[in-house]
Amino acid sequence: MNAKTVREPARETPVLGEPDVLVAGGGVAGIAAAAAAARAGAKVLLLERWGFLGGTVSAVTLGGFCGVWAVTPDDLIPVVDGLFGQLVDRLKKRDAVTDPRRWSQVASLPYDPTSVRLVADEMMAAYGVEVMFHSWVADVAAEDGRVATVFVENKGGRHAVRPRMVIDCTGDGDIAARAGAPFELGSGGITQFGSSMFRMAPVDVETFGKLSRDDVSARMAAIVEAGTPLPRTMVALYPNPIEGVVHLNATRVARSDGEPFDLTDPMQLSEAEREGRRQAYLYESVLREHMPGFARARIIDIGAQIGIRETRLIEGDHVLTAEEVLGAAKPEDGIACNAWPVEVHAQGLKTVWKFLEPGEYCRIPYRCLTPAGLRNVLVAGRCVSSTHEAQASIRVSAPSMAMGEAAGIAAAMALAAGCDSRSVAVRGLQAALRAEGAILDPLG
Repeated sequence: MNAKTVREPARETPVLGEPDVLVAGGGVAGIAAAAAAARAGAKVLLLERWGFLGGTVSAVTLGGFCGVWAVTPDDLIPVVDGLFGQLVDRLKKRDAVTDPRRWSQVASLPYDPTSVRLVADEMMAAYGVEVMFHSWVADVAAEDGRVATVFVENKGGRHAVRPRMVIDCTGDGDIAARAGAPFELGSGGITQFGSSMFRMAPVDVETFGKLSRDDVSARMAAIVEAGTPLPRTMVALYPNPIEGVVHLNATRVARSDGEPFDLTDPMQLSEAEREGRRQAYLYESVLREHMPGFARARIIDIGAQIGIRETRLIEGDHVLTAEEVLGAAKPEDGIACNAWPVEVHAQGLKTVWKFLEPGEYCRIPYRCLTPAGLRNVLVAGRCVSSTHEAQASIRVSAPSMAMGEAAGIAAAMALAAGCDSRSVAVRGLQAALRAEGAILDPLG
């Protein structure tokens, strides 16, 4: 980036609103945070950069909800419900989810990404959340650990929002970082690789369905050995609720030196988007030629943006570790459950998996949602306080939504009690979560 600077002229910025709670980012964490805060009586404004809600699950066309269950050889034990369950119920009414898909020690719930956009709109309307699309967080004004103003850019220009509480669900921790919260960029500046997701049709799903995931990986490995430079051989394919459509999570988007892009750098992010599209069409060619059921299939869409697994990890009052995740830690201030394995998209052709014991789960502590040094800001989703490996587990959609619901209730509780975000009575928060159907004790 160019090191030159200019001084912006001073100006008067119109105040757009003064909500009780500002939620930045309308992905699954933001949807849940906004709905939960509004349900508890707060006036909520939700900002979203796209023209629709859902974030990764709708803009990236993720394909399957992960982290919904703890898995045993004989059973799927739900570990996330509450607002996530409401989202799924609405999708079911639209025939927009399929049966759970199991592989090894995990299970995911395939869904139709575009239906999420409509269902999320319905949920925000039902809870009375004000939503502003096509709006970006540009900057913040913070003093004494409190964010007093969030500056927003959109087609109307620059505006100021003056909230009492802020929930940062941007994925990148944009507000928390700009307000001065400490953070790490992955592990020593190295993050997980991103992936460009895409869908293909028409796929002969019956023919393709005869192959296991290991069969698919073996075929892809043979293609690489024969000389085709695929960046990744472990390919996740999800049948879509729409007949003949298959979602693919196949790409591994790296710089020319093989290292991950820094996806908080605008020029690197731009190059990553181009590289992701190139890889998607490489996989299209390979699948059409070598994968049963794909002979007539073509790419029908690619995610509106690259799928970002990791950028800033905001340092909170507790930093969750992989040892806690894999050891099924259950801290007293747990506000969400997670059973997804540590899933690291690192160097090499394969993804590294580290599983919890069958049927086990960990709890995510409330202290991971409270950024160090900030008094009226909470974070939820993939930017919460965790190590590189722990984040590789808790970043997935279902626990992210559970964290968002907890953050929304906590923000409303802090306002009602007149306290800062880290002084919320956690036992009261847990009771409120249980009352709304959230799961904190999956095994009873």
